[in-house]
Amino acid sequence: MSLLEDRYRLTLRLLLPHAYRAEREEEMVAAFLEGSAGQSDEDNARPRWSEIASVATLGVRVRLGGPGAPPRYLLWGRVVRQVAVLGLFYHAMMGVEGVAEFFQYGPGPRSNAMVLAGGLLWFAAYAVLLVRGWAGPAKVLAGVALALLLALTWHDPITLAFFLPLHALPVLALVAGFHRDTPSPRPRWAPAALPIVPGLLIWALTGSSAVWFPRQFNLPQWGLLWPWLDPVGLACLGLLGAMAVHFVRGAGRSPFQPLALAILAVPLLIARIPVLLTQGSDAITQTMTATQIGQCVALTLGAAALTALGARAVPASP
Repeated sequence: MSLLEDRYRLTLRLLLPHAYRAEREEEMVAAFLEGSAGQSDEDNARPRWSEIASVATLGVRVRLGGPGAPPRYLLWGRVVRQVAVLGLFYHAMMGVEGVAEFFQYGPGPRSNAMVLAGGLLWFAAYAVLLVRGWAGPAKVLAGVALALLLALTWHDPITLAFFLPLHALPVLALVAGFHRDTPSPRPRWAPAALPIVPGLLIWALTGSSAVWFPRQFNLPQWGLLWPWLDPVGLACLGLLGAMAVHFVRGAGRSPFQPLALAILAVPLLIARIPVLLTQGSDAITQTMTATQIGQCVALTLGAAALTALGARAVPASP
């Protein structure tokens, strides 16, 4: 065995499932060696980066299989696609809130226009995926929305580091989960409009707080309320509600649902890490910090319970 062949086999062993390699390893190694003809051990030949990337992409596609895939891979494909849909729903909802706020206050700095564009793109990505079943355009729209977010926050690397997973996870799940081996999503009109109502409700509560919130609230009460109304708090509220509904009504359903909810808890916990570093002596800051820590505890316990519930039903590896 030549050095190059050994390295090709190592690449396949690291990136592809055993069952897939058992059927196709010899064929793939032969094809790679044929494409690298003329290289010898003296050249210290290695697989090209394009070849490694293609094998890595294949490995993800196999492990997140569509119809006809082994049950374990079929399950994880459904988990990742569920993460993508739920994550896009959240961003579409917040996009509706951002668009409403833009029209409430009117055009302003350049960043306001980028927020408007980002909100429209998130909603368009969600709607295109659900209404038309077009995963490809949804990936492009979500990717551009994520790029706009990076352009708005690149100057604050600390904030970006903690909040990037919350925004990037749905895009990564969309790209990885909806691949060419999975069928196009079934078009659904009704769910595509769902982000509009909660998005407008959030705008009404947060953008017009002087109208909706009683002025007699004292500082500790404000500290209990506001942590649930910022973007991370709203996501925590929705995810904890979904977890509660699953525990009450979803015990007999497929394990892809609890696993997807558990995965979505991770970026929310990361986004709340700065809270643990916040120090304040006034009553409202201490109350807000305690409330946000309580959110983290509830998310951690819920995610752990859902992970245990879903893991028991995961099929064995093929």
